[in-house]
Amino acid sequence: MVTKASTQFIAAAAALLVALCLLVSWGAFHEARALKTESFVPGQIIVETSPGVNIGTVNSLYGTQVEERFLNSKDTNIYLLKITDGSGVLAKVAEISGALGIRYAEPNFLIGVPEGDDGVEANPRHYAFPAGDATPTTKNYSRNSPSTGTSYDDAALKLSAAHAISKGAGTTVAVIDTGAQMDHPALKARFVGISRRYDFVSDDTDPSEPPLAATEAQRNEEVVGHGTHVAGIVNLVAPRADLMPLRALDREGNGSVFHVAEATAFADANGADVINLSLGAPSWSRLLWKKVNEAINHGSVVVAAAGNYGSVQPQYPASRTIPPADNDDGLLAVTSVDPAGRKSDFANYGLWIDVAAPGEEILSTYPVSGYAYWSGTSMATPFVSGEAALIKTQQEWPTPGRIEARIRFSAHCLDDKNSLPPGSLGAGHIDIGNSLRGIEGNHCIVPGI
Repeated sequence: MVTKASTQFIAAAAALLVALCLLVSWGAFHEARALKTESFVPGQIIVETSPGVNIGTVNSLYGTQVEERFLNSKDTNIYLLKITDGSGVLAKVAEISGALGIRYAEPNFLIGVPEGDDGVEANPRHYAFPAGDATPTTKNYSRNSPSTGTSYDDAALKLSAAHAISKGAGTTVAVIDTGAQMDHPALKARFVGISRRYDFVSDDTDPSEPPLAATEAQRNEEVVGHGTHVAGIVNLVAPRADLMPLRALDREGNGSVFHVAEATAFADANGADVINLSLGAPSWSRLLWKKVNEAINHGSVVVAAAGNYGSVQPQYPASRTIPPADNDDGLLAVTSVDPAGRKSDFANYGLWIDVAAPGEEILSTYPVSGYAYWSGTSMATPFVSGEAALIKTQQEWPTPGRIEARIRFSAHCLDDKNSLPPGSLGAGHIDIGNSLRGIEGNHCIVPGI
């Protein structure tokens, strides 16, 4: 099996060097992400205080005021602060970091769906193609890949065989995304009750996606439908699992780490067995890192997209290169491959990847009450989330680490199909049927690292 701690050593060293330089190099991430905005929200910082510290005193000392309390809790010690004295974000972070009573301060980094970035494979942003009368089945969940001219073979995932063992009943998968069409005919029975759904963008209990824009030009600037599409892939793999829709990204697929961290903590507190994060950023956030770790420690498997830059640059929270991760830690970084097992042109890769899954021209649910094809590592990620939900129903003492180990153990190495350094696609292509039956695949073992 791929040893995550050892295979990430080189990447971790480089990433830690980046971490030491973060306060002086946030601007470099702006170019990597290719967003139209800054890499963090202007005028905002995130602060965690020590217990007993009065936030009012902090505000009076540092020229800030409370914008939001974490999860709207009066008892929190995590705050989103607005800068009121005219200072820049980086200057304010530098000023307040290390002060008495401050555990950490950081920018409120931007984070978003990989398919929402300009200048990458998913341009235009609204990259969903109508499916006509097509509907997904376990044996037909894609159309012909642009790179191979063929669709994914049922034998690659063995979904039909997996469903003979489990369909995920009794599990809950949180989908943190752009929201979802709550009344989609194929999904509405699986969305959990009103007390276990939330919109962190509008701050209400309705995580429905906004309506599609009226014109094609406007639609090209948004990713409405992304959350619905992702939820449908989870449902394809684990059709009896409940879905917890949590909206943390706006109609353009953009959000902040504060809201994504809130959604992660909400999913954790409300019993999510799996948390799907088809999103990411090149900037490492201590807040999001802590909330992902807390969720894993409480029993949730966290599955995150590797990103669509065709790059080895780690994306967060998928990557655990800061700090380096141990084996089978319960967080899976997922990249995309075509039907031939080759890395998708757009997909990120590297020693921080855990597994690969189908991600080209995937057929899934789409508003309004229809289906569409979409490509990206966001589409590969929910295949793994669904797999984790199925394994959860079968394993005795199904800890996140053991579930990840089963996923990696049953995967098939793709090194011989790709001209990449060994281990660049993690343990390899997932095999859901084999993971349910506990059958070992010819997963990658990376020598000499």
